[in-house]
Amino acid sequence: MNYKTKGTALVACMLAIGVASMPQNALAQQPSQCSYSPQQTAQTRPIELGVSGGNINSLLRANSGKLSGCYSGTLGSLVEDATDTQYILSNNHVLADQNTAKPGDLIVQPGLVDVECLKAPSNAVATFSGMVRLKFNGSRNYVDAAIAAVNPGDVSPEIAFIGGISSSPATATIGMAVQKMGRTTCLTFGAVAQLDAHLRVNYSDTKRPKPAKFVDQIVVSGSLETPQFSAAGDSGSLIVTDDDCPQPVALLFAGSASGLTIANPISTVLSALNVSMVGTCTASLSSDSANAELVAGGAPVSKEAVAVAAAVRDRHEDSLMSIPGAVGTGIGAGDHPGQTTIVLYVDKLTPQAQAAAPKEVEGTPVKLIESGEFVAY
Repeated sequence: MNYKTKGTALVACMLAIGVASMPQNALAQQPSQCSYSPQQTAQTRPIELGVSGGNINSLLRANSGKLSGCYSGTLGSLVEDATDTQYILSNNHVLADQNTAKPGDLIVQPGLVDVECLKAPSNAVATFSGMVRLKFNGSRNYVDAAIAAVNPGDVSPEIAFIGGISSSPATATIGMAVQKMGRTTCLTFGAVAQLDAHLRVNYSDTKRPKPAKFVDQIVVSGSLETPQFSAAGDSGSLIVTDDDCPQPVALLFAGSASGLTIANPISTVLSALNVSMVGTCTASLSSDSANAELVAGGAPVSKEAVAVAAAVRDRHEDSLMSIPGAVGTGIGAGDHPGQTTIVLYVDKLTPQAQAAAPKEVEGTPVKLIESGEFVAY
């Protein structure tokens, strides 16, 4: 994992699974309302979402037990269960500190890294309630997700700079225009680049890797306006469609130095936690098609074509992942209208990887992308 330090009284060490310093070029890439970082400061209650937050116990300690830093992520959106109890939705590694949180732990806003690691119970806006456990034993993960019951009157359903959202999730399609609001890179815009991605994601806060295997993920790339769609600290952000009543699409949790963002399909997240989105607007019936892809030749890639390519990938995944430097696979748009391609993500695009990778499998093209390592944000 990459470390970036912040000079505070407690020498807060901002790591990739929590939050990193605002990249030096990020401000130049952000829309005007994000030319400063209000989302990293204490919000007036009720807080809007898409802002800095996390577990009050998100502290880092050296082997000696001495405090060495802290970390934070993003409080993403509002969800509710069948009893109408409302919760903040974010990642396991943001709210539950990688499976270690206990029910009732305070969830604070802003997160510790933005208050010099000061544990202030008065900053609490919710209490940790539940999570989907992360697996690091080679088993498949589908989501990195957790919820925290909100304190009455402390949390608004609106997302900063985005506003109200629909309670109806949208199914991601290749090329779909999306946006997100997060702790580090603020409001950004992008598009769904690949679907059904199977990836290795590093959760380590040391030089020793801690890989987790994820399947059926969504890969998002940035836009001309905001080339950097996300960065460390944006974990937990809700990715939504870019229209008048945004629909939830995915839950952001990881990315790579190459600029790719990884997210869980929101329908999978909601099902795993047995909750539904809290919405304040009604999406039009044409929202999905309005945000559909404009890819090669202006022809969309159908869900059926993606499913066929994913099935081919699955049959050859072991051999594809044996290629030097391989860190994952996904399904993207091909070079011809309506065509799909199997994307092979490699840490580095070496001559060895290029020589070992097939040009196609079962008639489906294979494309190599130098992604770098995928890390939890």
